[in-house]
Amino acid sequence: MSKPTQLDCPSAPYQHPDAKLFGVVREEDGDTRVAYLEKDAQLPSDSNPEDLGVDPGHALRFSAPCANNGCGQWRDGGCGLGKAIIEQLKPVVDVAPACTLRATCRWFAENGTASCLRCPQITTRRRKSEAALPEPRGPVGPVGPVGPVGPNLPNRIPSPAHNPDGGATVHA
Repeated sequence: MSKPTQLDCPSAPYQHPDAKLFGVVREEDGDTRVAYLEKDAQLPSDSNPEDLGVDPGHALRFSAPCANNGCGQWRDGGCGLGKAIIEQLKPVVDVAPACTLRATCRWFAENGTASCLRCPQITTRRRKSEAALPEPRGPVGPVGPVGPVGPNLPNRIPSPAHNPDGGATVHA
């Protein structure tokens, strides 16, 4: 099986011009998990989820074309965030969930099913307890600087200048 020429980031900011919605974050019994859509959806260009009273980083998961070495997460020829998720988080499911992104997913291409077993716990929001994390350290594609993320994970999503609640949070 050959790798696709363009891989997609499974943790893209909704502001990315090519962002596709592929999951909805649900909280049940204290656990936060992504429910994957059967088909990707693209937000209309004139829409803004924040206008609907939805914190898009808390409620939705987006993908977009991977910026490769143009992303602040790029480390040693691959996605540093995907690698950190595999190294630092335990699986939350026993079987890889059905996902529309897998064929082009950067994390899956580099880390295999191990990334799929951890992916449902990834959301792009910051907990109040993470407010003291370091400032962003570099760009992530065409959207802007990256912001801090959950416990001991590298930076990933736009800084608070682009998303006031910004920062990926990992719910383990």
